[in-house]
Amino acid sequence: MISVTNRSKVLPSERQHFSLLMPSCAVTSKWPGPDALRSYTSCIAPTFLAGHCAMPLPSMLLLSRLLLLFVIPLAGFASARPNFVMIAIDDLNHYTTPHLDQPDNFLRRVYSDPKRLAEIGRRLTPNLQRLASQSLSFSRAYCASALCGPSRTALLGGIPPHLSGYYQHNEHFRHNPALKEVVTLPQYLKTQGWFTTGLGKVFHKQMVEMRDGVRQDWPDSDYSWTRWVERRVGANADQGMAEHHGRSDPVPAARRTLSPYSPNDGLFTFGVSHIPVEETFDFQNARFAADLIAKGRASIIDGRGQPTEVVLPPDQPFFLGLGLFLPHLPWVVPQEFLDRFPVAEMRIDSELVRWVTDDITDLPAGTARQWLGKDFDSLIATGEKLHGPGGVTEAWKSALQHYLASIAFADHCLGQVIDALERSPHRDNTVVLLWGDHGWNLGDKRRFRKQALWEGANHTTLLWRDPAAAAGHHGLVCNRLVSLQDIYPTLAARAGLPVPAHVHGRDLAPLLADPQAPWENVLLQTYNQGNHALRTATHRYISYADGGRELYDLRADPFEITNLAADPAHAADVAAFHAQLTAFLARDSAFYRKTTP
Repeated sequence: MISVTNRSKVLPSERQHFSLLMPSCAVTSKWPGPDALRSYTSCIAPTFLAGHCAMPLPSMLLLSRLLLLFVIPLAGFASARPNFVMIAIDDLNHYTTPHLDQPDNFLRRVYSDPKRLAEIGRRLTPNLQRLASQSLSFSRAYCASALCGPSRTALLGGIPPHLSGYYQHNEHFRHNPALKEVVTLPQYLKTQGWFTTGLGKVFHKQMVEMRDGVRQDWPDSDYSWTRWVERRVGANADQGMAEHHGRSDPVPAARRTLSPYSPNDGLFTFGVSHIPVEETFDFQNARFAADLIAKGRASIIDGRGQPTEVVLPPDQPFFLGLGLFLPHLPWVVPQEFLDRFPVAEMRIDSELVRWVTDDITDLPAGTARQWLGKDFDSLIATGEKLHGPGGVTEAWKSALQHYLASIAFADHCLGQVIDALERSPHRDNTVVLLWGDHGWNLGDKRRFRKQALWEGANHTTLLWRDPAAAAGHHGLVCNRLVSLQDIYPTLAARAGLPVPAHVHGRDLAPLLADPQAPWENVLLQTYNQGNHALRTATHRYISYADGGRELYDLRADPFEITNLAADPAHAADVAAFHAQLTAFLARDSAFYRKTTP
């Protein structure tokens, strides 16, 4: 069996500087107990989150590491510490069954009949809906950045990209100076006595790679995990993804049949997989996680071809991370999932094509138009080549069908984990959270892509199942604005731990206790340097580095059709939102005082 080395990095000079960096209310002459930690949390969190303490980011990362030294001894006295199962689903937007009624759900335009839409929901994510019936679902959850690596790094590392400068994922995040010593969420739990294990796409990638002679520890196996299991992901029929990861693995024709409408333009590929579901990587990875939850041990052949076994220690709580790859491109899935979404049921016609085309006429020149991308145009061109003007709508339908089928495939894999939770001896002491790393545009804004600042690319799914929550809260939907950044502080607090000083986000405990509790919030999304979106309860304001502006009143215009920033009559509103954005960024800069170590 292969054993994954656990290397815990600790800076030797941290302890002696503890009293200089910790607030006075947090310093004790002995190892702190639960009361001291509650005192620490009550005094430090409001101070930092209110922006009253300006500390350089490297010092905050040092403070987070110091915190590990002083909290480690707490691991022994909490006998009922919760277990955590974290499920990440790649490129999963908010189309899921619990959120079909959201005003910005593009499926409402595709399936205009409410009864048909409800039926589509039952076919799409029945297992996610089953989990939602035991959870609190957040209908307005947003990422920090609409790209896999920056979003996941912000969520798991606690530092959003507008502060870290980690805007893309060309290299592992620890090669970024601002994130080199960051204490990630699983790393924090590991140092506090949790057994942390996982597989699949949790951070940006799932296996360690060598790139240009540099080791890229994509899963962060050196720091974050007690046991990390390297496994490939997906439906095993995706040549495009192999090439994307620097491999040239041949995909025999017998393994897949591409759709005639598939542009085959890089990753933008879709078709039918002929691999049995039970033999796909995502299904096997989910089965491994399910065995671990239900039986306490699981075995699998890892991505290097070696048999690997993980056993949960009986004397430790555990944190299990599972990353499902689909519905990330390529959308190549078994036919049975495509059959759930016949294209004949979709209302995608020339009127809808005109609608999305007219939508982009009021976008500012420059960056915004560059982000429209070529995927939609490539899809349209493929359809026209096959069938003339009528092929446009057929190509669009086919692409959407494959995306929905990919969600249904992921949901099928998820079902194993939910079944395991229901029969697990840890059922009553295991918190489950499920999230998508960002949204996806599927024709709206004439885009088939993420990587933008519009609602569709940033709105995603977030569920929180906690057996300690009041039974009356199970199955409820919270419509307050929340961020994936809130996961780290919420989970740390639920574990009974103080939130590390560097972590950006809010503890969702008030909403978990009362989904309708007062909750004022403004969220920031960033894509590449200097491009930001401010999401308020009523509006989305977008500011581009080149000076372009967009403003949408989401109460009256949930699909962001009318750019109010293009109307001189709204100049005062644009100025007010820009001032709010500027103040938001200035507050964060003062909080972190980001510098290069």
